[in-house]
Amino acid sequence: MLSTTGRGNGLDMGFSDPANQNYFPVGFRMSESYDMSSVNGVLSGKNTNGGWSNGANSQNPWSLESGGLLNPWISYWVEPGYLVGGNFGITKLWVRLDDLLHSTWFNVYAGQSSVDSPFSSHRSVSIGTASPYTMYDYQPGTAEVVTNSGAQNAGFSFANPIGAYFDGDRFQMGQSVTSIRYFGYQFENGCGTRRSFSLNPCETRLDVSFMPNSSLYSSSNSPGVSGSSASQDPLSPSTYSLNIAENNGFSYFVHLTQSFGGWGATSGERIGLFSYVGEGSSMGSVGGNAPSTIFNREGVDISLNPIPRGGLNLFGAWEIVRDPAGMIQSNPDFMGSSIPASGLSYMTWFVEADWQPNFGGMFSSDGTGSNMISVIYNQLDMIEQPVFSGGNQIALPGNFNDVLSFTILDRYGLWQSERTAVSLYAQYQWLFDAGVSGLLSGFASNGAQMSGNRQVSSYPGALFGNVTASNFSIGVDFAY
Repeated sequence: MLSTTGRGNGLDMGFSDPANQNYFPVGFRMSESYDMSSVNGVLSGKNTNGGWSNGANSQNPWSLESGGLLNPWISYWVEPGYLVGGNFGITKLWVRLDDLLHSTWFNVYAGQSSVDSPFSSHRSVSIGTASPYTMYDYQPGTAEVVTNSGAQNAGFSFANPIGAYFDGDRFQMGQSVTSIRYFGYQFENGCGTRRSFSLNPCETRLDVSFMPNSSLYSSSNSPGVSGSSASQDPLSPSTYSLNIAENNGFSYFVHLTQSFGGWGATSGERIGLFSYVGEGSSMGSVGGNAPSTIFNREGVDISLNPIPRGGLNLFGAWEIVRDPAGMIQSNPDFMGSSIPASGLSYMTWFVEADWQPNFGGMFSSDGTGSNMISVIYNQLDMIEQPVFSGGNQIALPGNFNDVLSFTILDRYGLWQSERTAVSLYAQYQWLFDAGVSGLLSGFASNGAQMSGNRQVSSYPGALFGNVTASNFSIGVDFAY
């Protein structure tokens, strides 16, 4: 549905003309899940190498949502709520100006919003983990089984969730950030093809987010909250023994897409290129002592519809990330006084298949019985590990914190009306995290355990043993 201008807001929001509204646009949403997790390869304060943890959890227990058109060219969205960790915060707060200078190539967001990621994690049906995509939440140096949060949501406690080193590149694609976001687009005549494959151009779109780096200090343990406190964020620099200054500076995220025969979600196809570049102060005592440094990532994304209109949608993304030595600080509990002599790089990709069958519903209401089944595969491979000099001089193996994960999930529309939607969720995830066993088990607290052949006599998994996690979640989502 297009806005009253026939442009802009209608691309992703079905807002009505304020003159035709006889209500104030406000909504309420809550979600709750029951999670179970089994983690193998680590020692834990609650479980020892296996066994199941379980407990009730919610990524976003509840939130209020209000959004709409202030006039045909100005829209807004505000979303305060009670977030995981016991905090009340703002997930999104922005104003959007459309069709400036009477051109579809000049539209602006201002406030706290998400970047134009290849595929929105905020609209994902995932309920048991912070993000279904490793690409969106991965933090080098910190075990993905911690960052992913599936095990901890179920009550599994790790002896040492802190990373082997801290990376000042805190960008997480799934998080909201304070930014000024420009986007422009142009429609072609091929948007209504509704075929599985087409070469008729539909939409060309360019999106650029301009972000202060201080807004990027978020983690999956505090979804959507910028500048998380150290007590709730094991990824924060202030949880390390050394005083690490925040990475001041600015970052830029650019996404260019072209769709054919449709917008790529349910018909036609879409291809995209994205790039993230950050420039900021170095993290302190690092190789070269550079006063500033640049870190970057580039990637591609694609969406296909072999069976259009909800039959089968395939999409995926690939990216490569490079962070220089100026972005890295060792964890003194693990590395001693080691100084990074080189940076790091890694490659990650994912692919997802969505099928949307319509099963018989329990109630006679439009939307009841709608269903979405998704299968997701993630892989991340470290290309270059950081090398440290001085201190304990622990050489990280090449596969340290490599990740493989497989997820299958289902969302069933139990009830849907004009004002109310109730959905049921179920999700299973298997995750493999290489080389992080000793780190998570707390072996770094005793330097003697890290000498010799990297074996720990009291535990045969070794300092750089592998960890696997099986996470299962069922839940309900209610929106009014």
